[in-house]
Amino acid sequence: MQHFLARLAILLNGRENLVKCRNCGIEVTYATKAWPVTFKRKDEHAQPKFLVGIFECPKCKSKFRSRVESPAKTLEISRLQDLVEKVKNIHKGLILTKKTLHEKIGKLETERGSLVLEIGDLQRDAEDRAEALEMEICQLREEIKSLKEFLGSREEGVK
Repeated sequence: MQHFLARLAILLNGRENLVKCRNCGIEVTYATKAWPVTFKRKDEHAQPKFLVGIFECPKCKSKFRSRVESPAKTLEISRLQDLVEKVKNIHKGLILTKKTLHEKIGKLETERGSLVLEIGDLQRDAEDRAEALEMEICQLREEIKSLKEFLGSREEGVK
């Protein structure tokens, strides 16, 4: 339990307690790992005297150890808060996606209805045109028949 509490003491509270990277001088807020350092005598219980943490510089990515003076929160808590924030953002995105999909489905259903009506109108126009063509063809056949009869009677009269 003390080890866990020691790990909970890693996110530094104040600006004066930040640890500086030894390579680039950037202030590092989070430790990736921490443990208590104790001095135990035979007649005493081991009480942590201070904490040591392993830090990773966000700029140069170098890892180093440093003493942590003030207790605070851990990187795990920070990561958990980051994960909670990510989940909230994903949830918001899913709600927006759901809303967008409902709107899109509504628009598509409306467009489908208008296209079905337009197809019906075009089918009626095509049927009317086909019927008109059939009537015209019948008239042309009758005209051909009458012309053949006329020419046939004329040829009989000429002979």
